[in-house]
Amino acid sequence: MAEMLQNLFQEYKKAVSQNSAAIAQFESAFRFVSYAIAGRFEDSSLLSELLYSASNLLVLFNDAIIQKASGILPSVTASQERLQSLVTVLEYVGVFIEMAAHRLYGDLGRWTAIAVVQLAKAVARFLLLVRHGVGIQTVPPLAPVDRDALLKQAGVSQKKEEPSDVISQPLSINGTSPSVIFTLKRSGKVMRTLSTAPPVNRRDWKLPGETVETPETTQEKENRKPTCLSSAQTYGECLYIFKPLVHLSSLYLFGTSSFKPWILSAGLDVSSLCLMGDTSSLNSQEKRELKRRSLMLVMYLLRSPFYDRHSKEKLLRVLRALSDTIPGLSLVMVPLMEYLPVWQQIYFYTWSS
Repeated sequence: MAEMLQNLFQEYKKAVSQNSAAIAQFESAFRFVSYAIAGRFEDSSLLSELLYSASNLLVLFNDAIIQKASGILPSVTASQERLQSLVTVLEYVGVFIEMAAHRLYGDLGRWTAIAVVQLAKAVARFLLLVRHGVGIQTVPPLAPVDRDALLKQAGVSQKKEEPSDVISQPLSINGTSPSVIFTLKRSGKVMRTLSTAPPVNRRDWKLPGETVETPETTQEKENRKPTCLSSAQTYGECLYIFKPLVHLSSLYLFGTSSFKPWILSAGLDVSSLCLMGDTSSLNSQEKRELKRRSLMLVMYLLRSPFYDRHSKEKLLRVLRALSDTIPGLSLVMVPLMEYLPVWQQIYFYTWSS
């Protein structure tokens, strides 16, 4: 039995490394199923979140297989990789853990699970900062990799799948090779093949020949060493790391309806960004992370108790007006308005980062 499972696993690894485009489509379909079943039946939200978490973990697992198959591994120690993997997994499964704990053990179990997850993430991130010097940490620490770039660099062969509804004659647009683009028969629209589509987190509408390869999009950029932070920047990163624990402690002391936890958390976020100071010495990935944190300040408009007392009615009024005035938009806005109360009740939806 063990030998059979080992053989199946070896076959799966071979299929993933040789069919990365098809595997990516399967992952996307798996994630779509999680969206499709939400709200369809009793306990559908829990099942939907389980499938969504599983799809993210599947991407992480397949990325690891492809990296190992390519032989191009991140230049980090084993302990650093384990800590980054732990934080990434907790980011992916946090919502499901919270919902499952609430379903099984009630409100006390829910808050206990939230505290354990946030404590584990904070400890792991602090160790990454002080022991491994990772600097400004992204969320999640392990982003999806550029699979095609890895496999092409390593020379691993891929099985190509061409669409059936294409024009067969050779094409050349802006110097783009005919093997990476095709034209639809009916519309005449030029498309790229699945095998040349970049990862989801880097995907755009440009053809391969129109995308300019820059240092920020190369594998060398992904493996670039983090910037050595100054003392002030290190303190700022520590504030960001321990902010969830401070927020949870203030919720316990002052209650969920008090403005004090909201103000304290917002103050820590702003202070963390201010302590970063001049960011010109940071690499592009770190700059993007600080930009993301700055944009996440807008989330405080959607976080309770500010949302309940000030922004809820205004937001619903805007969504309702858009739904009533723009044809077809109600298909999106009505489910969104119905899901907002559920979304507000999940801690990791609103306060995870």
